[in-house]
Amino acid sequence: MDAKARLAEVRSKMAELDRGLARLLDERAGLSKEIRGLEQGGGAIEAEREPLKWIEALPEGALPKEALRGLFAQIASTARSLERPLRVAYVGAEGGFCHQMARSHFGLAATFVECATVADALEEVLRQRVAFCTFPFDSSVDGLILPAVFALAETDLVLVAERILPAVLCLMGSGQGGKIERIVASSTAHAASERFRKREYGDVVVLDVRSAVEAARTALSDPGTAAVLPEACGREFGLEVLKENVGDEPDLRYRYGIVGTRPSSRSGSDTTCLLFSLDDAPGTLFQVLGHFAERGINLKKIQSRPVRGASWDYIFYVEVSGHVTDLAVVTALEAVKGSTKYLKLLGSFPTEA
Repeated sequence: MDAKARLAEVRSKMAELDRGLARLLDERAGLSKEIRGLEQGGGAIEAEREPLKWIEALPEGALPKEALRGLFAQIASTARSLERPLRVAYVGAEGGFCHQMARSHFGLAATFVECATVADALEEVLRQRVAFCTFPFDSSVDGLILPAVFALAETDLVLVAERILPAVLCLMGSGQGGKIERIVASSTAHAASERFRKREYGDVVVLDVRSAVEAARTALSDPGTAAVLPEACGREFGLEVLKENVGDEPDLRYRYGIVGTRPSSRSGSDTTCLLFSLDDAPGTLFQVLGHFAERGINLKKIQSRPVRGASWDYIFYVEVSGHVTDLAVVTALEAVKGSTKYLKLLGSFPTEA
């Protein structure tokens, strides 16, 4: 068989497999809807724990396991949205990184509510207008976003999950060629790619728009206009990548917190976050951290910040390995209470690798 005939045969087989996958996915979606009916009827509501662990036990194949995890993670998020249709608040403009993360985690069937600030997103949950909210609380470049953490600390809501994703901006256009006469971007994307724009397109007019979605629509309607935005948003509008990774921080990643009203269940690989303040006395911080060390609990992160209006008084943000229901963590927190002026548990959640 010559190469041309074999290629046609291979593509025909791939198309047949694709149709088979579509049928199987539709069957799986039907089971997700059945779960929704069982839960509404008073059946079990416990979420499946570690649903993708089975991938590790598979033999190595042509598709890398990392790619397989990504595919099934998207399937799982869509299934969750069918099982439990949700309203979710996110911080930032439509089409931005936080919005894209929320859609990836909760599935496209969820309803998403845009919020200008972390406080606004938390308020949506407190007033029960949404089930969850999400916002960035850590950056690979700037570190912990303490205002977001402190806003959460002022509520009784808890962190229930984390997601760590790259924040990559691309220059995208309609793909019709021609000179770029204008660049559109949200104010955030504009600021985050300023060095690239001045270096590559210093003489091009730059227009600020409200959101990545508006930037994509503008670029789609005008071949002479390019947009700076997350690639996933541009792809949804049929835009093509003209230049990849144009952000001034090429390796920027954000860590997003997902916040709800009820604590998450123990997964076996968890992180617990807390805030505390201390009396200004020698050895007090050493004493608090010692409670964790004595119980073999790993201290993953510690950061301090001055307390407003209190000279030389500091509040500490700490992350430790383990779930708040683990015996070692329970006893450590009980001991810590006796050594702190203020202690606030922010939540426990499965650690993302």
